[in-house]
Amino acid sequence: MAKKESVRKKRRWIAPVVILVILAILGGGAGFGYSIYLNSQKPVDVSDTEMRKVVIEQGSSTGDIAAVLESAGLIRNTTLFKLYSKLEHFDGQYRAGTYGLSRAMSTLEIIETIIAGVSADVKRFTIPEGYNTLQTMKALVEAGLVTEAEFMDEVENGEFDYAFLEGTPAGPERLEGFLYPETYEVYADATAHDIIDRMLSQFDKLFKPEYYDRAGEMEMSVRDVVVMGSIIERESKSADERPLMAGVFYNRLEIDMLLQSCATIQYILGEPKEFLTEADTRIESPYNTYLHKGLPPGPVCSPRMASVEAALYPDENDYIYFVLSEKLDGTHNFSADYSKFERDKAAYKKAVAERGS
Repeated sequence: MAKKESVRKKRRWIAPVVILVILAILGGGAGFGYSIYLNSQKPVDVSDTEMRKVVIEQGSSTGDIAAVLESAGLIRNTTLFKLYSKLEHFDGQYRAGTYGLSRAMSTLEIIETIIAGVSADVKRFTIPEGYNTLQTMKALVEAGLVTEAEFMDEVENGEFDYAFLEGTPAGPERLEGFLYPETYEVYADATAHDIIDRMLSQFDKLFKPEYYDRAGEMEMSVRDVVVMGSIIERESKSADERPLMAGVFYNRLEIDMLLQSCATIQYILGEPKEFLTEADTRIESPYNTYLHKGLPPGPVCSPRMASVEAALYPDENDYIYFVLSEKLDGTHNFSADYSKFERDKAAYKKAVAERGS
């Protein structure tokens, strides 16, 4: 017994010594090298919880597995992964299979997942730009990922710790604008909370610290910025036009003019309509920017970050009006005076009529 205990004690100090010797050579110093070794075991990016599908082929060596993981951006260094596996006696325990792994996982969590050998059933879903909360819910329900009740309960009552959600009002519109449009991969058993948190996390990752500063300079809350970004998202399909569109809406706010955004009427209607009627613009709702001045009380969709950036950095112009172009390609004609706007509108109506005839 004394001999076995001696061997165990010897092993406990051999491992660190081996690490220090190897990393002193690689890193230029024992202390510096050991810090590199420890750092290599941390998550590559704790904010990136997106699940990445990783396939470990039958008969893969530790080196093969390390190469696959590094290629997927899940570990920092193949050599240090192999060293860690060797010293911790993980070699030979890895199992072939398909796994869902993220950059937010530590090296040990990744290793334990592969050793457990439980292949992940990963599901992919896409939320298009411009979807609102209800459209997002329907997409997830159709994908078999949530029920309506589960999703809406999380939207209204779920606890999510993000600075941009501070001060958001209670109710079904609480997360409107922040469920970031993207293609995601999640575990098949992900809950409604997991899925919503994944989308909020993506917004949090993309909304940079300098954007908070810029919003402060504009004397706007993050929510106000997203409200404007959501209107721009639904009004313009052209990347080049978004800053121009933002300039128009800010110009209208500056002169105390109604925003008159069709996007806000579409939000009230719930279902997209190709052409709005005058009756549509008279619907009583705080979201009706044909009746109420200023921004609507909340976002009308989840905008892509390019639309949010347009809201933060609008083009400085003197435009007040815009209308769809007679090119019928989704672009707009912008104008500073009403007479030109009327001519542009007439040209558009003529083009539509000619196309239909």
